[in-house]
Amino acid sequence: MKALKNVLIILTTAMILTGCEEKNEEYYLNNIDSANKKVEQCNQDLEKAFIANDKGGIEKVEKNPECRAAMSAIEKDRKIKYELEKKRKEDEKKQAVESEMSAIRQQVSGMSWGESVDEYLKVDECKSSFSFNKSPKCEAWETVYKEKVDEGKKELKQLSFNEIKEKMQSLCKLDKRTGSKCSVAQKALEEKAADELANVDIQTIESKKSLYCAEDLVFQSACNVSWEKAWKKESDKYVKFYTENNAEFVATYNSCIDKLEAVKAQKLNWNEENKLQKAIKEGYPCSQVKDAYTKRGMGYSWFYQKIEE
Repeated sequence: MKALKNVLIILTTAMILTGCEEKNEEYYLNNIDSANKKVEQCNQDLEKAFIANDKGGIEKVEKNPECRAAMSAIEKDRKIKYELEKKRKEDEKKQAVESEMSAIRQQVSGMSWGESVDEYLKVDECKSSFSFNKSPKCEAWETVYKEKVDEGKKELKQLSFNEIKEKMQSLCKLDKRTGSKCSVAQKALEEKAADELANVDIQTIESKKSLYCAEDLVFQSACNVSWEKAWKKESDKYVKFYTENNAEFVATYNSCIDKLEAVKAQKLNWNEENKLQKAIKEGYPCSQVKDAYTKRGMGYSWFYQKIEE
């Protein structure tokens, strides 16, 4: 009997001590209901202290370890639940996209890249979808569409530049919308031009302008992106060279004036003379030496007067 009484005393003491232990964040994180009750109590104590203008009471509540631990646990619990819910939705959408993808791949099976692109353009709901709010169907279609675009560009780029250009006539005949077969062909033409102009000298780039910037291509990316980019890259090198090298700058600048004078000496009509002189001024090396003239702080060059050596 005495032994039983001792055990009861020990258990009662342990329970009292456990009850008196300060509860930390880990405890409240595992007992969110207790955390909410504790925060509610802390808020009530804070309100009472505030009404009573009890600065000491306010400070006591604000610094109370259990109040702070409970609030921190609630915030962490909120973040954990948010991440879990986010992951659940992502997994759910991933499954939906995969299901849609399977159906779309079956739909376009056996179709050419062009026919697949046409099918994509028929999906009205995807035309107005914002990037942050796409349906599983639109996400799946977008993946398939990009694959078919890459397939189309790869196929077209096996042809020569002029053959792609000729192919565009049929691909662009009835549909020139963004994303259509026509736009795929235009992109293939742009990339073909960029590939062919990579690592070639400025004179070759200049000679190819009539091909890549022909009258019917002047507003196409093959001209205003690929050719212009290649020209600028090489042109900038010569502008820098003429800016930094006096002898070559003077000799080239004066030779440009000689070329312009030679055209003038032919006594052509104004239109013909202007056309030839414009080609000289805008071509290599006169265009670059003219820009170097400006970069040297010498003003704008009209090629009126030679530079004394």
